[in-house]
Amino acid sequence: MTEITTCIVADIGGTNGRFGVATFSDGRARPEIDHVIVFPCREYGSLGQMLGAYIEKLGATVPRVAKLAIAGPTTEKKGRLTNLGWDVDADQIAQTHGLELVKFVNDFGALARACPFLEEGVDYVTLKNGAVDKAAPISVMGPGTGFGVSLLVPNGKGYHTVSTEGGFMAFAPGSRLEHDLTEHLRAELGYVSVESFLCGEGIARIYRFLVDYGGGGDRDLSPAQITKLAAEGGAPACTRAVQLFLSIVGATAGDIALVHGAKGGIFLGGGILPKIADMVGPSDLLRRFVAKGAQSAYVETIPVHLITAKYAALVGAAVA
Repeated sequence: MTEITTCIVADIGGTNGRFGVATFSDGRARPEIDHVIVFPCREYGSLGQMLGAYIEKLGATVPRVAKLAIAGPTTEKKGRLTNLGWDVDADQIAQTHGLELVKFVNDFGALARACPFLEEGVDYVTLKNGAVDKAAPISVMGPGTGFGVSLLVPNGKGYHTVSTEGGFMAFAPGSRLEHDLTEHLRAELGYVSVESFLCGEGIARIYRFLVDYGGGGDRDLSPAQITKLAAEGGAPACTRAVQLFLSIVGATAGDIALVHGAKGGIFLGGGILPKIADMVGPSDLLRRFVAKGAQSAYVETIPVHLITAKYAALVGAAVA
């Protein structure tokens, strides 16, 4: 088989599709990513259309292989972008665009696969120190348009990536306020999952609930407006919404750490947390992470990191 030195890579979520070209050179395990272009998903009717737009932008220098990370359940050849309702077929896309090979990977599976290549202080910051067990799994998760969850399992030669749909597990409220929030949303959605709160729309749901709960404020703010006003400190309901959102992130991360046995560490990523990183430190995220009753000592030893690199999932798609 011919060695792949360049390939198209992509990270397609529910809001944006990020495309680039990965180049492996000089014996380096981590590829270089360049020619990055971001496409709004709402402007396209399918993944194939979006890929076609990127190939057109590249012009004459188009790699013959594409590795595409998508937000939803997938095999190497077929998948579904959950929040867009797009069903995708790798062989069909390859044929349409004259490519030799197209492969899919889950978006958080790609992000997880990138973690061994990330550099502290450059690609991620450590929120909580701990004792790393190199024989134990690493959990990778985070909120964006949805809530992604994956893990890396050491196999002696490296890591095996396990992609999951953990964002759809039932939400467990940890306070009276969260109980009331859950029941409020249950009347609207029926089933209340972790992703119901831990996504962009989730921030807006939390905010609207707090306004209705008696906090006051403009009920029609977008998630971006809510986080901006919260960061500026001039809107109490926005600040409370983001703080509650971060508390739920912490509690959920602690639950997943227990389920995964993630003594190798936790990496938080996604499109939202890096944008509000300054608010993470003063929040209850880490307190809720370790508040696990009889197993608080178990999670207390686990380090927690926040991925800040913009295109880490493109690295992961390339090496997956």
